[in-house]
Amino acid sequence: MIELKIDDIKFDEKGLVPVIVQDWNTGKILMQAYANKEAVELTIKTGLAHFYSRSRKELWLKGETSGNYQKVRKILIDCDGDSLIYVAEPKGPACHTGNYSCFYRSLEGYKMVEDIIKEIKGYYENSKLIEKSWVRDESEKVYKYILNPITENVPPPSTRVMSFLADTIDSVTRDDFDKVLVPESFGLPIATLVAERKGKPMAIVRKRNLGDEPLSRVDYASGYEKGTYYIYGISEGESVLLIDDAISTGGTVEAIISELQKLKVDVVDVAVSMSKETYGGRNLIFNRFGYIVKAPVLLYVENNVTRAEVHLDGGVKKFLENIK
Repeated sequence: MIELKIDDIKFDEKGLVPVIVQDWNTGKILMQAYANKEAVELTIKTGLAHFYSRSRKELWLKGETSGNYQKVRKILIDCDGDSLIYVAEPKGPACHTGNYSCFYRSLEGYKMVEDIIKEIKGYYENSKLIEKSWVRDESEKVYKYILNPITENVPPPSTRVMSFLADTIDSVTRDDFDKVLVPESFGLPIATLVAERKGKPMAIVRKRNLGDEPLSRVDYASGYEKGTYYIYGISEGESVLLIDDAISTGGTVEAIISELQKLKVDVVDVAVSMSKETYGGRNLIFNRFGYIVKAPVLLYVENNVTRAEVHLDGGVKKFLENIK
C-alpha cells in the first residue's frame, strides 16, 4: 500500500476532512465525523480517534465523556486525498443512542439481492442427492443426503453468496453473547464469517479428543451418522451463539444444546445456513428448547427433487406460520 504524509491530505476551505470509522475486527462501518489537521495529528500521537466538531467548533476525543474510546490501528486516505478512514478497535458503542454503529438504520424497501438469491437457489436445485442408511432410529430406512454446495464446496460457492448468508445470519441473531460455538466441521466456513462480523471469538466442538481435557463430551445421532463430540473452548457460565452448516433431523443440535444446558452454558440463539425442512429438525429444537433456528435457506425434497427458498428473516416468519 502506498503511504502518504499528513500534508498530502486535502482539507476543505474550512480546514476539515470527512472521516469514516471502520471496526478493525468486524469490518463494519461505525460512524462518520470530521477532523481538522490538529485532530489527525492528535489521533496519530495518541492512537485514539480525535475529531473536530462543526457545531461546537472545537476538537473532541471520542470516548472522553462516554468512555467508548476508539483505538485507531491505521488511517486510510482515499484516491483524491479528501477523505479518511480510521480503522479502529472500539471500546464500546459508537453511537450516542447506545447502538454499536451509528448506521443502524436502512433505507426502506431497498435491498438488491435478487441475483444472489437466484444463484443460491441454482446451487441447491442442481445439487446432488445421495441415499445413505438411516441411523438415528428405526423410523426410516433411507436418509437423502444433499451434497451441500455452501459448506462442502461442491461446486465452490461465490464469495458474494457466503457474504450474503453470513450477513443475513448476523442481522437476525443476537449480539449479546461471549462466543460463537460451532460443531466440526462443515459449519466452520459460515461460523468463521459470522464470528468475524460479530467481533466475537469462535469455539469449536470437535469430533476428536485433542488430548487436552474437554469441558465435556456428548454422543449424537443425526439422520445418517452417529458419533461423539468433544466440547472445547468454552466455560461454565458463558453464553454462546450456536452456528452450524445445516439442520435436518435436529439430532446434532439437540445433543449439543442439551449438554450445554447441563454445563450451565447459555445458548442465546441458534442459526444454520440451511434447513432441510422435510426432516423437521427446526420443529424438534423449538418444541424441546423453545429456540427458533434461524435459517436463510429452506430446502424441501419431494420425489428426489430439491426446491430451495431464501428468507431474509432467517425463515422465522415461515416457521411461525407453519406451527399455528
